[in-house]
Amino acid sequence: MLKTGLAFSLVLMCSGAAQAFSPSCFVGNKCIKTQGTSIPSGQVIEMMERCGEFTQGGIGRQVLRMSVKQIIDRSQKNITHPIYSAYYAFTELYDSPLKFDRKSNAADTNYDQIVSACWQLNIDFEKWAR
Repeated sequence: MLKTGLAFSLVLMCSGAAQAFSPSCFVGNKCIKTQGTSIPSGQVIEMMERCGEFTQGGIGRQVLRMSVKQIIDRSQKNITHPIYSAYYAFTELYDSPLKFDRKSNAADTNYDQIVSACWQLNIDFEKWAR
């Protein structure tokens, strides 16, 4: 019983610090230090792809101002449409360790902070890759 309680407590403590580090970085994965945390290289590559989808041509700024209904209507439910891709990318970046202020209302999210965090991620990846 004590082991279960201790394990549960550790899970709760780790879930609060999930943005601070990735446990997989401590078990041999190649990780990249960026924005105050270590992130597995595979996850960094995925985040960079989402950054590209979100920031391409400034479409993410537009998506932040749209309702979900508007996104669905404009993209015609086509998951390859740039608006839909940017929306999906934003939801992934929102849940990522990137450093930007997350707002409950997407329209209040600072697009430039996301662009800056993505830019820093790319710089840190390039340094790591050398």
